Amino acid sequence: MIVPGKKWSWLAGLLAAVCIAGGCFSAPPPRETRVVIASSPEQEADVTIGDMPRGKTPVTLVNPPPGETVAVLTRENFERTSKTIVFPDQGEERIVIDMRPLRGYLTIESTPAGAQVFLDGREHLGNTPLTSKEVPIGKHTYEVRLDNYRTATGEIEIKEDYRYQFAHVLAPKNAQLAVVSRPSGAKLWLNGELLPQLSPAKFEVSPGDYILTLYAKGYDKLEQPVVLGPNESKTLELVLTEGKAPEGMVLIPAGPFIMGLNGASPDEKPQRTLELPAFYMDQYEVTNAEFKSVFPDHVFPDDAKDKPVTGVSFVQASAYAKAVGKRLPTEEEWEKAARGTDGREYPWGMEFVPENCNSGSEGTIRVGRCRMGVSPFKCYDMAGNAYEWTASWYQAYPGNPDVTKDYGQQFRVLRGGSYKSDRFGVRCARRHYDHMESRQPDYGFRCAKDVE
Repeated sequence: MIVPGKKWSWLAGLLAAVCIAGGCFSAPPPRETRVVIASSPEQEADVTIGDMPRGKTPVTLVNPPPGETVAVLTRENFERTSKTIVFPDQGEERIVIDMRPLRGYLTIESTPAGAQVFLDGREHLGNTPLTSKEVPIGKHTYEVRLDNYRTATGEIEIKEDYRYQFAHVLAPKNAQLAVVSRPSGAKLWLNGELLPQLSPAKFEVSPGDYILTLYAKGYDKLEQPVVLGPNESKTLELVLTEGKAPEGMVLIPAGPFIMGLNGASPDEKPQRTLELPAFYMDQYEVTNAEFKSVFPDHVFPDDAKDKPVTGVSFVQASAYAKAVGKRLPTEEEWEKAARGTDGREYPWGMEFVPENCNSGSEGTIRVGRCRMGVSPFKCYDMAGNAYEWTASWYQAYPGNPDVTKDYGQQFRVLRGGSYKSDRFGVRCARRHYDHMESRQPDYGFRCAKDVE
């Protein structure tokens, strides 16, 4: 029986007893929903949802209304991006929205090809030739890298939808050449240029094809071809042969050779075989610097010390040769030194090769520069560059029936043609002649010497 007025106290007591016996019950609080919106590849993009700005990525939304909505992201240098997203009823979720950078297009070529192209020092864009590669707008640096070549760099500001094109010729890294000789202490020349070191020596040079020349007193001059690639290290161990050739000269051995030519210029016939004793011949034409060492009053441009002396007469050439203990070569000696023994048209062979000599040009060049034009006996510039005085009078060859008033002891023969000559004029058999006092701007010489 429930006593009136005591109903609620009874209920309160009952609830209290239940709480004491088994604990109190309460309704669970509602679960929280969290959504993170991020952007890729960069953060700090402005986020707008339903026309309401919500901050910069990554932005966290707490208890957004569940369901479908549209998020709009904007960021400098990126395209405006909109994406439909769905907010969950509950729980946590991370939504990443990809943004596309505003871009231009970059084309890079290199010589040689196959170089790696890096953007801003880290991103590898590809290898050359790189064609129309997409690059984000803004200021960038790029590097073109290739093993054994120096890296080419550039700076560029990319604008939206612009196309940029660059071409780079990559500079090869220097090669290292070490030379050891027996005996040591030999003088060294590289492509005809005297080096400051004596062997053993080590030096850096640009990659390429070279002729390394060594000379020590009492030994024959030695020439060694060497090919050096970019950043290549090479060591040459060379042994000199005992001999008596003076410095700067080569031995032309005794024996027969073919002189003259039929069917060309009338004064070159008849072709015949001659026997000559051994002699020494200058490997190069006498240079301005060498001529000045004997005649101090000689003047020449600053860049011409290693070019052949020109504008000299037969008399001056003979005086120089005598002063250095040599002589001018005879016409026969000159032709053998230039032509070898097989009757070839040019010092290098039967066919004219413009790159092998200095002809049809504006002036002389450094002696020995045309390395492929060397004669069989290792004499350089015997075709072109400067005419060379010989000791011989201009006379008919034995057996030549032609008669001309120029034959006799009035003109001296010059050989080899000059920088002014054409392909016909630089042939080994070609003869030129002039008065002994003539000092034409393309007249030079080289010396010979008897073998003792």
